[in-house]
Amino acid sequence: MLVRRDTVTTRESVEEVLISGDSASFSSLRAEVIGCRKLVGGCWAVRSCQGCSELTKLCEEVEALAKVLNLARCPVPESFEVGFYSGRVSLGSSVDVVSLAKPLVELCGEYSISGYDISAILRVRKLLREIRGETSGEAVEEREVVEVSVGVRYGVERVSYGSSDYVLLAGVEKDVERVLENLLRLARNRARARGRARRLGITEIGKAEVILIREASPALFHEVSHLLQGDLGTSLLGRRVFEHEKIYVCDSPGDVAKPSVRFFDDEGVATRRRWLIEGGVVVDLHHTIKTAYEARSSPGSAHGLFHRPRPFHTSLVVGGGDWREEELVEETKKGFVVDGIAAAFLEEGVVRIVPQAAYRVEKGEVKEPVVIRAVKVPLTRPIRVLGLGRGEYLRFSYEDFAFTTEAAPPLKIEAYVEV
Repeated sequence: MLVRRDTVTTRESVEEVLISGDSASFSSLRAEVIGCRKLVGGCWAVRSCQGCSELTKLCEEVEALAKVLNLARCPVPESFEVGFYSGRVSLGSSVDVVSLAKPLVELCGEYSISGYDISAILRVRKLLREIRGETSGEAVEEREVVEVSVGVRYGVERVSYGSSDYVLLAGVEKDVERVLENLLRLARNRARARGRARRLGITEIGKAEVILIREASPALFHEVSHLLQGDLGTSLLGRRVFEHEKIYVCDSPGDVAKPSVRFFDDEGVATRRRWLIEGGVVVDLHHTIKTAYEARSSPGSAHGLFHRPRPFHTSLVVGGGDWREEELVEETKKGFVVDGIAAAFLEEGVVRIVPQAAYRVEKGEVKEPVVIRAVKVPLTRPIRVLGLGRGEYLRFSYEDFAFTTEAAPPLKIEAYVEV
């Protein structure tokens, strides 16, 4: 039986500037959690504590906790090959949150003069993740990221809202002011579109051709990725989920251009690129040590240091096609463009995407903004892909157990429009 004990430390330091109207406030937070864990046949016993230093006592308690595990459900043998990571990695460089906030305050002031009510949050987050195995080396990751969220309120009699956000490794992006300006412009355009949006008639809803751009396309693949969690079983292996031979999806956790980059997962296993979907067909799943053994695959997708690890992606990448975004519109006689999302979730086998802004397309032209309550994409049958665009849009997601990114091209699909 595979047995391993380790100690874990996470340390988080957050500095945040909130800009609202003509006011700005600064706050900070610091937290540290330590823990002792024991892996027994793929099952974990974990004891953790915030703000304490009694590591020896925690390890004594975790040994007692490990004795109550149901070993019949912990089948991973010692012979199962697991490549634990050893090394130290530093991601991002130190930045000053107040210096970063200065151009954002100025930009928000300019937009406020033009009649928009602006709120923005700029956050610098420093993270330490450390796993020390008793019989193996240590895996240490230091990361510093910058998070920006912008909200725009527009109108008086008919009030509408728009938002945008971005996450980047600190110090990587040289022209941060350009990023901030693009976020504000995007949020403003979405608010204006929602303010002018027309309600659809009863004959315009139902099955439709829908073009997903910006965060909407990555959001669809994010929800599909939830179905590929190895702890949900292996029934999806070999199943076609996209009706398109050029849909290729992989998890690329080592992509240093993404702020979610990870060289080891939360079980301490070295990460690697994993192909999940090839030609629209599921070929592999996200795996922890336990689910990888049961599915005869490899681990490296675990998220969760202080609870049962869940398998999920880190940096999901969807291969692009040949279509320019303009061509996706030009080849649409009647349909819709969905720009960004207010929410996206998977419910009873259906992905529901709630748009931030949506537009009606007729005879190859974008005509006007419209109100769409949700775009529904059933997963009970393969998703019909009508066009796969070039390039990629990025989306950043904070799950309850993971920080992830998704990169996907603009996409035209057959879906259902709900008002």
